[in-house]
Order: sequence, then C-alpha cells, then structure tokens
Amino acid sequence: MESIEICSKDCRSKCCKSTPPALTTKDFDKINTKQENKLWFYYINQEENGTKVISKKEGGVNCYFLSEEGLCNIYEYRPLDCELFPIFFKIEEINENEYNIRWLVWYCPLTEAKGIDPLIEKAKKRVEKILIENPEQLFEYQQAMHASQGYKRKHFLYEERLKIRRR
Repeated sequence: MESIEICSKDCRSKCCKSTPPALTTKDFDKINTKQENKLWFYYINQEENGTKVISKKEGGVNCYFLSEEGLCNIYEYRPLDCELFPIFFKIEEINENEYNIRWLVWYCPLTEAKGIDPLIEKAKKRVEKILIENPEQLFEYQQAMHASQGYKRKHFLYEERLKIRRR
C-alpha cells in the first residue's frame, strides 16, 4: 500500500489536522507559483519575511490543501516537512562537509506499516541530496520547525554523522 493511501485511509490524515507544515523559502516558492489563491499560507510571527506555514481551511482544522477525501492536493510538490513525514531531523554543521543529524520520528500508522528503518533511509537520501545541492535549506527547515513548534511530541531515535562530498 502506498504511503498516501495509508495516511488517508488508516490514519484519516491526522497530521494534516495538527501542527501546520513549516515552509522553507524553496517550499514556499514551489507552492506559490502553482497557486492562484494566495490565502494558503500565513506568517507565524507577524513580520514580513517571517516563518511561513500552511494555513488551515477557513473555519476548520484541516490543512488548506487537504481534500474532502483526505488526500493532499499538492502531493507532487508538497513541502519538505510533509515529504519527510513521519521522520524529522535536527542538524548541526561540524565542518563544511560534515554534519551531525539527529533523527526523530512521529509514531503513526505509516511507521507501523512501513517500519521506521526504511522511512529513515528514504529521509536520509533526501537530506543528503539537499546537503549537496543547498545545505542552507535544511537549516532554514530546522529554524522554521522551531518557530512553528513542529518538533513537539516527536521522539529522538539516534544520531549519526554524515560526510558529504560536494560536486
């Protein structure tokens, strides 16, 4: 069963009804170019250029992009926060090509169905790719996660050191 089916059928997309996804600049630009209605996000702090998150539907608790069937309307270009879910990370730079990563997990039907190790492996590949292409995106993600309180209720798994070779 695909992840999106597990989320919509087994879980009823509960994560899409909890803490709003934190957005990096890349996430925001990717989504914003495809949306005509510009009411899909808000600033956590009221300042312009503050941390942005996805809005809830008017008068409800659901993510702005969650369909009535419990499916994501922007799944192909969803933010990094949603792409990695239910795995999260905290990152620390050791030197230019070495980073310490703390993996965190949110236990949900997806972790039960897929297992934690394959989900971490998938997240690790995505994080390594971003570290090679644009490491600042990961630090921006981490800052946005702190601002949105996205790290609450997640469990620390383990820590590892990643060495990245830049092209």
